[in-house]
Amino acid sequence: MIEMVRRFVRQKLGSAGLVVALAALGIVQLLALAAQGAAAGFAMAGWAILVIAAGSVSRDVSSGALQMILSRPIRRTQYLFGRYLGILLSFGLFLLATSALSFLFVQLVVLRTARGTADYSLASLAVGAGQAFLTGAFQAAILLLFSTFLPGIADLLGLLLVHLVLNLPQFSSSPWLRVAGQRARENILPAVEWARVFRGHGVLGAATGRWVFALTVYLVIAAIVFSRRELPYGQD
Repeated sequence: MIEMVRRFVRQKLGSAGLVVALAALGIVQLLALAAQGAAAGFAMAGWAILVIAAGSVSRDVSSGALQMILSRPIRRTQYLFGRYLGILLSFGLFLLATSALSFLFVQLVVLRTARGTADYSLASLAVGAGQAFLTGAFQAAILLLFSTFLPGIADLLGLLLVHLVLNLPQFSSSPWLRVAGQRARENILPAVEWARVFRGHGVLGAATGRWVFALTVYLVIAAIVFSRRELPYGQD
């Protein structure tokens, strides 16, 4: 599995287009952190996880690389979870690099040239990065699931469709439909106030439990689907 993680990271870092995209997102995030503080400066992290995780499995299938990898004594679950850990490692490196550069930029430039009420402390920066990481980890699990059976980067469309379908009921005039939509979102796309959790509030709360359960379910279903899938051969 460690080799699968390394392969994923090398694959991503070896793509010039992806590196340029992440660099651009990192610059925008740095400017957002400098302007708004750590509490509101990690919006670009949501785009970064999409760039990193999109097509994580399907691209190897279409290129034929996966068939070559699985011809070795490697289980499909090792490959799959190696890809997921590779996504998390790549995303973590992105957050670490942008957070460190943002902290240095704020300390050397922003705080010396302007005064404001935004929080630029290292602790708040760590909380923001941690919240972004866990939110990204959940989105990556959904993308990984869709990537096991959808071609190309159609997993992004699948993720978008999930969010769209689950958020539509809140615009309905029917009370029971709004309630049903809310219940579905709480279990399928659970939202956790990670800033409070990091401070020791609601660590074992219902929202955290739903998040852990949903994440586990997505990964288990991904493993089942991928283990049973018949891989095509001879595709470009």
